[in-house]
Amino acid sequence: MHGVEVDAFLADSVQASGGKLHALGIGWRAIVVQGLPARHDRVGIGVMIRTSPAEAGAHRLVLSLLDPGGGAHPFGPDRTSLEATFQAPAGEGTTTLALNLDGLVFDTQGSYAFVLGVDDHETTRLAFRVQTQPEPPAAEVRTGVYL
Repeated sequence: MHGVEVDAFLADSVQASGGKLHALGIGWRAIVVQGLPARHDRVGIGVMIRTSPAEAGAHRLVLSLLDPGGGAHPFGPDRTSLEATFQAPAGEGTTTLALNLDGLVFDTQGSYAFVLGVDDHETTRLAFRVQTQPEPPAAEVRTGVYL
């Protein structure tokens, strides 16, 4: 796997079209929620896989999510990883993939990480935090006349 390089980023939403990635809300590192458990609308992951001519052919991409304790965090019922196949071009090239995960549920605050692997080799980790938003301070009530 010397000829495979993977770059990836977190975003609110990602689309792949014509060999390019289009993203909204790119580059965040925290999800702030009102309380737990929390269902997040969408997490987008943009993936760019560069391959050498020696790596031409079919490959398997695997995505998993680690929870704050390092265990597998489910994507849904009985699903701890997602898999896709992609075809690397015969010459040097880049394959772009847009992964959008809707409705992920987080039960715990802390550090999480998406782990990407190609053909059973980990290539990239995308770390982020889930944290609750602190309660705003109570409004101060003032009486009297102020100028």
